[in-house]
Amino acid sequence: MYRIGLTGSIATGKRTVTNMLKELGAFVIDCDKTARDVVAPGTRGLAKIEAAFGKDAVAADGSMDRVYIGDLVFRNPEMKKRLENILFPLIFEALDEELLRLEREGATPVVFLDMPLLYEVKYDSYVDEVWLVYVPFEVQLSRLMKRNGYTKEEALLRIHSQISVDKKKSLAQQVIDNSGTLEDTKEQVRSLWERLQMRL
Repeated sequence: MYRIGLTGSIATGKRTVTNMLKELGAFVIDCDKTARDVVAPGTRGLAKIEAAFGKDAVAADGSMDRVYIGDLVFRNPEMKKRLENILFPLIFEALDEELLRLEREGATPVVFLDMPLLYEVKYDSYVDEVWLVYVPFEVQLSRLMKRNGYTKEEALLRIHSQISVDKKKSLAQQVIDNSGTLEDTKEQVRSLWERLQMRL
């Protein structure tokens, strides 16, 4: 089974491209969902989060308090590292199990792993190639401020918590430029998909 990492940076439009690929028939694993599942109420992941960050890390409904955790890690590299050391092994384990299941069932000849932080967690070494959804930095900053209502400082804080989109561009095997129209993006995705079918 051929594995493709689908990634981007915050506010580059990866969800848009993911939906386009699904419309074309691609099999996509949502790694954000995997990340949520490993810290769902009652999981060992959530127990580890509470042990590391205290009772405030768990919301009243028993789920991880993402706002609280987000505020902690965006401004504190040590806290961010502590969170990653808990989450990443659990996420990788869950993905391994899912990929093994798909291979056993022969479900698909190719699978996309929709992973926003693929390069940050060094998962690129576990896939056969990487497709990057790209926009220039200025477009990324503008879209993030508009989409989330962030100040420039708040947006920059989140952008700089990831590897720069230009650095990712230099590492990826395929780049989808999402700074133009939706039709422009759709045509790039369709072309890459068709070439992939021919290769496989």
